[in-house]
Amino acid sequence: MMKLLFLVDAISSKELGHRITDIEWKRWVFGPFSREVLDVLDTLVRSERLYVDAGPEVRYIALEEPPPLPEDVRRVVDKVIREYGFMPLKMLLTRVYEEYGVKGFDWYREIFELARSVDRDRDSVIELVGRLYDEYREAFEMLPKEMLALYAIAVGHLSTYDVKRLNEITKDLLDLLEEMNKHASSKEPLPTTIRNRAKNLYTEILNTAAEAIKG
Repeated sequence: MMKLLFLVDAISSKELGHRITDIEWKRWVFGPFSREVLDVLDTLVRSERLYVDAGPEVRYIALEEPPPLPEDVRRVVDKVIREYGFMPLKMLLTRVYEEYGVKGFDWYREIFELARSVDRDRDSVIELVGRLYDEYREAFEMLPKEMLALYAIAVGHLSTYDVKRLNEITKDLLDLLEEMNKHASSKEPLPTTIRNRAKNLYTEILNTAAEAIKG
């Protein structure tokens, strides 16, 4: 949602000569982001104009008819949805980066950068968790349901105290998720080697999250 809304602003600037929103986009090396978007979503939920369907995929559901958009704005929004709305996450990020000023997209590098930046900017953990779930949702459905949340806690701890260990855990998680994604569409059970890797990594992440909670 964050990247699509950024594209609405970017395309409206080119085609209409002005941006549609007043959002102050943060141009991180890992992509456009704004806390304002999350704050507005929270406000709409609290005022009961949106409902949050929390799982397995978080969705925002409108509880009332939104006001009509001006025709020129609607054309831009429709264009973004048509051209980008159903792209896989990696492809969407690559297009956003290539077309709007960031070259050389690398998925692993992006995830490492997000994880390491949590000690400097806590908003990045939101982006990190969102990207991982969007890309590997089928894999996460085969893992303990709390694993992603525990990883987020572990990241917050390790990004401050042990970056080397953070990199190791993050790489192990990405490698595991890539392997699991290959098996997600198959009805065959996961190979024992992958199940053992998942069990060992879960234990390590759980223990690291416990360390963070203890202090």
